[in-house]
Amino acid sequence: MESNSKRQRISYSVKSNRQIKYQGGVSSRRLNILKGVIVREKEDRISNLPCKVLCHILSFLPTKHAVATSVLSTKWKNIWALVPILDFEDSLLLHEENLINKPVEDLRVSFSSFVDRVLILHNAPRLHWFRLKCAQNYESSHVNAWIYQALRRHVQKLHLCVPTVYGDLFRTESLVYLKLGTNFVLNVPASVLLPSLKTLHLKSIEFSDDASTHKLISSCPVLEQLFIEECGMKNIRCFNISAHALKCLAMECAILDNEYATEFCGYKIVIDAPKLEYLRLYGYVAEGYHFKNLKSLIEAQVHVDLSTRRIEQRDRAYYGQKVLELIKGIHNVKVLHLTGDSMEALMLSGSNLPTLHNVSHLEINVNKLVGCMFLPDLLKSVPNIRALDIGEFLSKFLSNRIRIVPNVALALREFLWNRIKSVINIRALDFGEGLGSKWGVAEYKGSISTISHNIFKKAIVQEAKDRVYHREKEEKDGINRLPYKVLCHILSFLPTKYAVGTSILSTTWKNLWSSVPNLDFDDELLLHGRRPGSKSTQDLRVSFSSFVDRVLKLHNAPRIHRFHLKCGQDYEPSQVNAWICSAVWGKVQELDLCFPMRNSKYSLYCGLFTSASLVYLKLGTKFVLNVPASVFLRSLRTLHLNSIEFSDDDSTHKLFSSCPVLEELSIVKCGMKRIRCFKISAPILKRLTIECAIEDEYSTEFCEYKIIIDTPALEYFRLYDFVAEGYDLKNLKSLTEAQLHVELSTPKLEQKGYAYYGQRQLELMKGICNVKILHLTGDYMEVLKLSDCNLPTLHNVSHLKLSVNKHAGWQFLPDLLKSLPNLLALFLPMGLVHERGGDCQWDQPEWVPRCLLSCLKKILIWQFQGQKGEYKLVKYLLQNASVLSVFSIKSHNNLTIEEELKISKKLLLLPRGSKTCQVVFS
Repeated sequence: MESNSKRQRISYSVKSNRQIKYQGGVSSRRLNILKGVIVREKEDRISNLPCKVLCHILSFLPTKHAVATSVLSTKWKNIWALVPILDFEDSLLLHEENLINKPVEDLRVSFSSFVDRVLILHNAPRLHWFRLKCAQNYESSHVNAWIYQALRRHVQKLHLCVPTVYGDLFRTESLVYLKLGTNFVLNVPASVLLPSLKTLHLKSIEFSDDASTHKLISSCPVLEQLFIEECGMKNIRCFNISAHALKCLAMECAILDNEYATEFCGYKIVIDAPKLEYLRLYGYVAEGYHFKNLKSLIEAQVHVDLSTRRIEQRDRAYYGQKVLELIKGIHNVKVLHLTGDSMEALMLSGSNLPTLHNVSHLEINVNKLVGCMFLPDLLKSVPNIRALDIGEFLSKFLSNRIRIVPNVALALREFLWNRIKSVINIRALDFGEGLGSKWGVAEYKGSISTISHNIFKKAIVQEAKDRVYHREKEEKDGINRLPYKVLCHILSFLPTKYAVGTSILSTTWKNLWSSVPNLDFDDELLLHGRRPGSKSTQDLRVSFSSFVDRVLKLHNAPRIHRFHLKCGQDYEPSQVNAWICSAVWGKVQELDLCFPMRNSKYSLYCGLFTSASLVYLKLGTKFVLNVPASVFLRSLRTLHLNSIEFSDDDSTHKLFSSCPVLEELSIVKCGMKRIRCFKISAPILKRLTIECAIEDEYSTEFCEYKIIIDTPALEYFRLYDFVAEGYDLKNLKSLTEAQLHVELSTPKLEQKGYAYYGQRQLELMKGICNVKILHLTGDYMEVLKLSDCNLPTLHNVSHLKLSVNKHAGWQFLPDLLKSLPNLLALFLPMGLVHERGGDCQWDQPEWVPRCLLSCLKKILIWQFQGQKGEYKLVKYLLQNASVLSVFSIKSHNNLTIEEELKISKKLLLLPRGSKTCQVVFS
């Protein structure tokens, strides 16, 4: 009894800091159990994020660290393999700590095997970014194999810091960004074409010769950005850049601290870029500059340095003339930056500068004082300047007290004086030790020539501090300055729970959420991590209900644009209908409802079916759709039905026919047990999708109803289902594209046989006789072959896409092509071999379809494995296609490089019926 009373006295409470307070005695075992309650509540929330979000998070990590997350849990085991970014760097493995325990050679082998394993296991459909940085020397075959794998997966951004590059890199269609370096000679192959490349970054590489460099740049037709950084130019005499789409060009050479350096610019620079907007040149003075057609140039940064050794070889005027050529070539520029020895070189040229009429902003920062003397002449050449930034140059200029040319003195004086007057909040200006006094801004009457640089410097610094202070103050609360409608628009992208949470930010935000026209309720945000049936779940369900009630009561937007209600738990039908009623009375335009309802007699709020404002309606999931007697949705354009149960034929037909402006209808995984005739009649329907849940061929849930469709404006039709009991498709004269995926149920075949269902598919093909783009998947080819039926002629089909499940269907391909006399393109994305193995069953017929002889111009086959049956079918198509222009074959991902080379050689030897046909294997 005493132990029982003690057990009754034991209690615990969870505080806000998640600690447990115990009253009375308790064993260590009981303590661990009670702690486990709290531990279970603290679930790993990051693991509950969607797979795409987790992949996006891992994409910011090096691949070594991303792969390491596979040990966290079973969910994380293969997530890294879906990340579209691969980042390999051997320095992460060859760290100093590892070098103590292992020799470099062992770690190098470890890095190579790591990269190989990752590339084998990685299964993202395509690579967005591939980075490979190798500080150690590796076999060129290894490095090239890694690069090849990246190119095979249609990599878009490629960053290589390796001692060699793969030749096919320069013939990649998918590449958008390419960065190459470091310390290797860039040997450009004879064949170069990078049709999609927009950014090229070359760093610390050695160019081999003039021609190959020019060929590389000119073979990038859409190149917009070109960066050449600290590259070796010993083999270059004329650096020619010709790119008609180029917008940004930066050439930066290594300038050594020693002015007697022998590494200087011994080549001529030629640039032809009519769309160039930004130009940066940083290096020694070149042997010449030939800039033509730079009519779009907006900003130029010119930093040239004079090598004393070069000046000793030639006179100063020579290199001054070179810089003068440079300035003449950029005469259309609007923003000009001159740094380094640029001013000195222009002064030493002894020639007059050209007039730069378009320059409105000029920035000067020179290395030597002698360049300051050229300022008056430079200002004379920019008559329309509006802003002048002379930075540190000002102190050199004023302290030297040079004589100012009269027609420039006024402009410079006004510039300096207006700059000082703009500093209103400074009460006094210090004129320095030379004058020894302080003056107010309004009292100052001295001449510009007597101003010490100290006063100007202090005024600018103070003004800059004030400007930064005000800018930071505005940035801290910058969002509050946005218009009310913009803030509402921002909140409309958040779930209502988070939008309401912003009311505590400030008085401005207190009632802002109530004006947001979008309402998004999801009980998972509140019931996150709770076990169904627990007491806490029940409490939170009540909390969610009261939250929705309060929001709908306080919401005061004039109308509701979008209302989304998603409930994972069961709620009272009257409560759910009350929420829907509020949305309908709020003149909702887009309504998305997703909630389970176990009560089979449940009926949606009847006012929903007579809403005049509703444009978009999505209903789901797991409840019987009981359509009321009165239905009329006069504005509804889009209807999505997902995982609901239809009650009967009449109510379903009544729902569809009562939407006079319905344009899109989607029926996904809906229950059809009570349906015998599924009729869709909509005069302006443009898109129709019927997709049922197909589990396996022995499923008893198969299509026991007839499908009737009467939609004269239908343009797109997708059917994914078991073979129906019948098809009556009439008046589909506007049909452009159709996707048909049918499955055979073994129990149904045993009942009625192939011929019966072949006739059903024949009805379906006759109903879509006007289609132009046709997709056939699943068991479609097998059904048509085994039914022994003659297909109708589909004169309008120009594109055919086939994705079959089994090998047997390919025997029917000639008959199918025979029914498509005007076919232009044939696409086989799933290949010719079934995913479960085996070979393509193909026996060459004695006759050739008309389309092969007269009009078929393009054939694409993916997942090619090089099996005997595949070669037979490819040979038949290639040999008989008389007007074929492109035959493209993509290999299976599991093939090795040697196997691919063997296949490509064998394909190229096959006879071709068309003299102009190009066989492309990738």
